[in-house]
Amino acid sequence: MILAGAGRRIAAGLGLLTGIWALAPAPVRAQVVDDTIPADSVRDTTDYTARFLQERERATVRTPVLPRLSESGPHVPSSRIVFTRDSIEWGNAVTVGDLLQHVPGVYLWRGGWFGRPEPVSYQGRGTSSAEYLVDGIPWVAAGADSLSVDPGLFSTSFLDRIEVERGPGRIRVFLYTRRHDRLAPRSRIGIARGDQDFARYEGSLERRSRSGLGVVLAADYLSAPTATGTSSSYRNTQVWAQGSYLPSERFGIQYQLLRSRPDRRPYATLDRTTGLTDTIGLGYKATRTDAQFRIHVGPQLDGPGRSLDLIYARTAWDGSGIDQQINQLGGQLRYRAGTFGAGASAFYRTRWTALDVRGNAGWTPSAAISFNGEAVLQHHRGGRTSRYVSASAGLAPVPGVALTGTARLGRDVAAPSILTDSAQEIRDYELAAGWSRSRLGLRLAYARTSTFQPYSFPEFPRVAALATAPRTTWLTASARVAPLRWLSLDGWYSDPRGTLTPDGLPPTHSLVAATLRSKFLRQFRSGIFDLELRLAMESWGTGIIGRDIDGAPIRLKGATFLRTLIQFQLQDFIVFWDRTNLTGSDLTYVPGFDLLSYGSTFGVRWQFLN
Repeated sequence: MILAGAGRRIAAGLGLLTGIWALAPAPVRAQVVDDTIPADSVRDTTDYTARFLQERERATVRTPVLPRLSESGPHVPSSRIVFTRDSIEWGNAVTVGDLLQHVPGVYLWRGGWFGRPEPVSYQGRGTSSAEYLVDGIPWVAAGADSLSVDPGLFSTSFLDRIEVERGPGRIRVFLYTRRHDRLAPRSRIGIARGDQDFARYEGSLERRSRSGLGVVLAADYLSAPTATGTSSSYRNTQVWAQGSYLPSERFGIQYQLLRSRPDRRPYATLDRTTGLTDTIGLGYKATRTDAQFRIHVGPQLDGPGRSLDLIYARTAWDGSGIDQQINQLGGQLRYRAGTFGAGASAFYRTRWTALDVRGNAGWTPSAAISFNGEAVLQHHRGGRTSRYVSASAGLAPVPGVALTGTARLGRDVAAPSILTDSAQEIRDYELAAGWSRSRLGLRLAYARTSTFQPYSFPEFPRVAALATAPRTTWLTASARVAPLRWLSLDGWYSDPRGTLTPDGLPPTHSLVAATLRSKFLRQFRSGIFDLELRLAMESWGTGIIGRDIDGAPIRLKGATFLRTLIQFQLQDFIVFWDRTNLTGSDLTYVPGFDLLSYGSTFGVRWQFLN
């Protein structure tokens, strides 16, 4: 009965709806008159093919850019190692310090995984091992690193070219920011992730116009949470902004700003015997700002002629109880004519080194002979003076063969920021012979460095000092072999000869790598595909890293580390996978600062003109 009642109610409802539908008026059909709706309101009329071809044409139009601010004279053969943008993109390098590891004789004081300090030690000179210049302007040490510069803080994404000048007892690193010389804008994005929540994000936009205006905006963020120890995290946000105006072929102005906000936590370990936490690496949180303003008069291209650059630079450091400002004011005059070049620069600084005057010249009277020299005069606070000259000569008796000799003589203050540090006598010499062909390259260098009292790196307080380095003879060999177009082997070996090895780096240090790189042109005739497989091995013997607070030696154990890189490129899109410490070794570059076993990073980079 319940079902029958429900059926009657449903039937009545359907009858009511039918009656309502019958009483409703018939629908009115809309009438559309032809051509009353504009055609372009319903159809996209953009000619994408024309726009694409227009952008392709703009990408071939060159626009003027300021020349690189560098030394004027020609250099002797094999005196510099050059890392182009291709080398930076395709090398096993996360930071500039990572890249400098490929320079023969360089030992990095790695303070753990990525984001920890990576100062350079070279031929027993401690904090005086390396000098850095960014776009030709000296990058002064400031704040927590007032004794030396940590190359691990430099972002490789901002750089277009790195030149490393090798000399006895010191290297000079010239960092050049990216230069966009095309009318089409250039964009870049990059995303990387890794173990222990490692993250890196980068992006940039560069644009130039026919009127001479140019703008660059770029940013790089790196986060490396604690991977070893109980505390070792690191974060850094870096920003690069540049504006330029070149209204004529012989005049231009440029302003650029580099700002970084490193947040490096102290490196702490747990003492298993006492259960207490021990801080063995210093940390800080700060903001460093470097501004440069440059006026250029002279040829815009790196060619012959006279040029003058007036420069103002300002460095500011604020953080961890340190507030510093360093102003630089000066200029550079250059002359270049075919086989000869000369230049002079002078800077006044408001801190530590009040006056920095340099002169350089280079001459290649023939294809087989070359000369290069530099004289430096620096007045430091406290009445101290650095005064030295460097001279090089090169001989190329036959194509591919180069014989070079370099000498550096004078007096040098190792730590201008320490008022009690006085000038030391330097007598450094180097002889090198090299042979370079398309499939084979060899270089053998013999150097002798004088007695020197170096300073230890302040980021590692347990290594309180370095012993006085005795007069030392250094033997360094490097080689490159490419038996096939797509296969190459390269490496270097450094060994201080004698009974005593200077503190700060190990003896018998070497780095070798095997690289397979091919574009598979038979399958990809356009060349848009590129593949690289790389395996590198770094090894060294047992040595002394430095001295503790009581003067006792701190032993550095011999170690071997393996690292691999897999990377491929499709047009302008790059995918990579990088893995360090493949053997899971518990050995270290600096005692106490552990490395992550099998640490991996992977990501993508994409650069395009649009």
